[in-house]
Amino acid sequence: MENKLNREGIKNYSVRFANKTLEDFFNKNENINGQQILTVQPIKQINLFVVKNLFREWQKETSRLKSQYFDYENDRVKEALTDFMNVLSRNISITKDPFYELFIQATEETILLIFSPYDFYIHIVERNDETISRQDLDRIAKYVKVNKNIINLLTEKMATGNISELNGNNLPDLMDDVFASIEQGPEDIEIYLKEFTEVIPLQVNDLYLDDDNEVENKVDVSEVQSNKEDTIDKPTFEWSVETQKTLHEELSDTSKTTLAEIHEQQKVESIRSSLSINQRFMFINMLFDGSEQNFFKTLEDLEKFNGFYDATNYLKENYPDWDYDSEEVLEFIEILEKRY
Repeated sequence: MENKLNREGIKNYSVRFANKTLEDFFNKNENINGQQILTVQPIKQINLFVVKNLFREWQKETSRLKSQYFDYENDRVKEALTDFMNVLSRNISITKDPFYELFIQATEETILLIFSPYDFYIHIVERNDETISRQDLDRIAKYVKVNKNIINLLTEKMATGNISELNGNNLPDLMDDVFASIEQGPEDIEIYLKEFTEVIPLQVNDLYLDDDNEVENKVDVSEVQSNKEDTIDKPTFEWSVETQKTLHEELSDTSKTTLAEIHEQQKVESIRSSLSINQRFMFINMLFDGSEQNFFKTLEDLEKFNGFYDATNYLKENYPDWDYDSEEVLEFIEILEKRY
């Protein structure tokens, strides 16, 4: 009996999860701002995907900027638009209905990324009008925290194979190549399972649909606006599941790589060489006030320390005004942790 991804069940679960998560917030607030988005849910991956999808909507809006009078392709105009985007990113204000839509999409994507990463990448290609460029994939990688080794290897294989874009023709073979090349197992999902279940219990039939079962207990999604997507009937998730078992029982029977082991295997030898272009741009602009000189000087100083403890103390002494709970700082410190 073959288990197939239950896209309708995942969508329905995401709606219930959004209703439960956001009800109290929007009972007290008319809008949500950028900083609140990053902390609205303890599962940080959901918050980051909200930001990713918000940025995608901004890109769609700017792509419509065309004129017979003005040159929007001019380098200085592009630079000004980038600065404008940075200002907008610090002045986000979203009302309830559009934010629910973003949050439901982000929850669906997070579930896919955790429990069926193969289908996550199929999904993002489909959402991007059936193609996605290497540049766009690099941008998405900035927001991916779970099973990050997969997207890193995918972008690497695109670069080495001189593949400019992903589409329905080349993605399946490329993903098969990626999964065949990965030496470590999927990320330990127990913590995510627990966090989802603390809000709304996550069951096997929310995720998978076998040939003998139909989707049950559908919820009414008419009250919440969300994008409708086609069901993907590809076999997913190498860990077998049986519908008579709970999700927790099934996953407890499998051998999983711990987060500590993953971090150890991903240890980097140089902070600077391990950073992507997107990460450099983000850190320079968000943490170092646009100063490349201060950024690279800090990296040089950090490389001199013998351990993670001394390196983080250096940061706290030299950058006391940083928000050490922000995603940018946490990502920077995560790289330090891999270095030491």
